[in-house]
Amino acid sequence: MSDDHRRYLEEQVALHRKLSEIYKNKRYSPAYSRLYQSHWNRTLCRIADLPAGSRVMDFGCGTGILFPELAARGYWIVGIDLSLDMLRAGGESPFVSRVCGDGCFLPFAGASFDAVFCRGSIHHVPDRRQAFQEIVRVLKPGGRLVFSEPSNDSPLNRLARRIMYRRNGGFHEGDEGLRRRPVLKVLSSLGLEVDYSRGFGFAAYALAGFPDKVGVLGRMPAGGLITRFLIGVDTVLGYLPIMHRLALHWMVRARKG
Repeated sequence: MSDDHRRYLEEQVALHRKLSEIYKNKRYSPAYSRLYQSHWNRTLCRIADLPAGSRVMDFGCGTGILFPELAARGYWIVGIDLSLDMLRAGGESPFVSRVCGDGCFLPFAGASFDAVFCRGSIHHVPDRRQAFQEIVRVLKPGGRLVFSEPSNDSPLNRLARRIMYRRNGGFHEGDEGLRRRPVLKVLSSLGLEVDYSRGFGFAAYALAGFPDKVGVLGRMPAGGLITRFLIGVDTVLGYLPIMHRLALHWMVRARKG
């Protein structure tokens, strides 16, 4: 491990020590946010299309926001995260094994998972290619990588993130969104076949997914109803050929050959 890699990890651990309580008490506590998080998780699991009994890894699981949906589908779950504070903030979850570790050096045997889920975590690692390489290593033949990551394809997205990063202390300067073309090239070079790639998240994602950043819906009496309406709008926009390229997030399913 290089000194730069180690320094990056130390900075991420320090940052997420501060964020762990924010995620628990502000981001995921409002009812309208929980409604949106559930929609996000259901969409990710629907794309994965895995049978019950599958052994899955939640890569960069954080506080475990994805665990309930994975458990509801009957999966055997292993969550790994670099931040012990984030793991502790999530409390105990039945049928889940939690591991504190570096996503670039996964402490698991090869070909041991049917699927790996990444929900907003790959963009936090210091070496994305190495992280993807490790994910491929631990996937069984035919196993699936399913991720939902910030998209930086649109200049508007890049500008908005640059402004937010400067005004808010809850980000690391290295946490850039993903650009599709170079990431798809990396996945292909590692033997992954992408069979689903689509933008995800517009107004509902921004207004309901991050109440600790944008708290507008929390000041409205019908935040839940508005969230449901915005989810419907986002769903329609996601099917429009041009608009889905402008989405704030990007969902992918890829299979190990």
